[in-house]
Amino acid sequence: MKNGVIILAAGDGRGMKSKKPKVMSEILFEPMIDRVISAVKAAETEDICVITGAEYDYLADYLGETVSLVCPSLAQSTQFIKEHEGGNILILGGDTPFMDSDTISGTLALHADENNDVTLISEDAVGYCFRADILYSVLEKLREEKEYSLGDLVTAVTDENGSQGVYKPLNPMVSLTAQTKSQLYRLNDFARNEILEKLMDSGVDIPCKDGIIIGPGCKIGCDTTILPNTVIHGDVTIGEDCVIGPNSYVYNAEIGNGVSFNNGQIRNAKIMNDANIGPFVQIRPDSVIKDGVHLGNFVEVKNSTIGESTSVSHLTYVGDSDVGSGVNFGCGVVTVNFNGKTKNRTVIKDRAFIGCNTNLVAPVTVGENSYTAAGSTITEDVPDNTLAIARERQTNKEGWVKEKQPYRKKV
Repeated sequence: MKNGVIILAAGDGRGMKSKKPKVMSEILFEPMIDRVISAVKAAETEDICVITGAEYDYLADYLGETVSLVCPSLAQSTQFIKEHEGGNILILGGDTPFMDSDTISGTLALHADENNDVTLISEDAVGYCFRADILYSVLEKLREEKEYSLGDLVTAVTDENGSQGVYKPLNPMVSLTAQTKSQLYRLNDFARNEILEKLMDSGVDIPCKDGIIIGPGCKIGCDTTILPNTVIHGDVTIGEDCVIGPNSYVYNAEIGNGVSFNNGQIRNAKIMNDANIGPFVQIRPDSVIKDGVHLGNFVEVKNSTIGESTSVSHLTYVGDSDVGSGVNFGCGVVTVNFNGKTKNRTVIKDRAFIGCNTNLVAPVTVGENSYTAAGSTITEDVPDNTLAIARERQTNKEGWVKEKQPYRKKV
């Protein structure tokens, strides 16, 4: 017996004062309809039809191949329903973000056990389960009606002596929805607190919940501390004994054990063990920060690997680079990776020392144990064990100020 699910997503965004369909309003960075679809798939009922109303183009583009069918109205879903003859059709709202797989599985099981023609999810009817053949028959009879509701479908079934049951969900939140942004805020707060409390119960230290938002599915190890005003979401794994925050943003990232990440941002990147990051550090996509690295204030790393125990203390940009272990960056270093047409890589080998205000113009390699003098612009490879000096000797022009008078105030 094959079951199908119809998700109703026809509401526009007027109540939310939004240009997007209502079901695209987000709970912890995830559209409400995505949460419903995830619950359906977790219940192993993956044949899904979404009813869009006037928002067909928007939702059809967004959903793509994640569902079986997208159509504008329930009346146009009859072929989908007919394909499930002998099974059941579960109808859910796309704006019930706390619908869960246990409720879906429990409803289908009760519906089958009691041999019902229609089963309501809770007395409030936050969802319906119909025998597919009966739902098809009723929709065919109502085809000429200009308007009808789900309540009308239930009435039509029971008027024909159909049997009706009610599944009482164990989760009281399945009926929650939102019509306005202020109501959406309350749902976000419910979801946020639920995740934070589960994390605390698993051994994560959250001394104050103010401003902390952690998305579903994020994995955080025991004895890690999350400090206020920290946002963590996407595909995130954080190890044990870390301190994350305050004022930090972590998205689609892997962070190892014993990492300090203070007042920074990381996206689509990886930090390994015992690194000390921040404050005011940005780690951009495709970067790997290896064990024991120190990145200090106002450092940006992009598409680069930073080797073990390397120190990049302050005011430095490392882009498209492969940096070895034990390297020291002075203040104000820049890897000049873009020439206006192509991006090139910089290679800095183990134990190199990059002097303050060095520009490394890629493609360029600095060898093992080599030094660059402060203020140098390096355009050629530096061999191992070498000091590279790329600057003119200082020239002093005595009397120049009195002669040129470069300032408004006379000297």
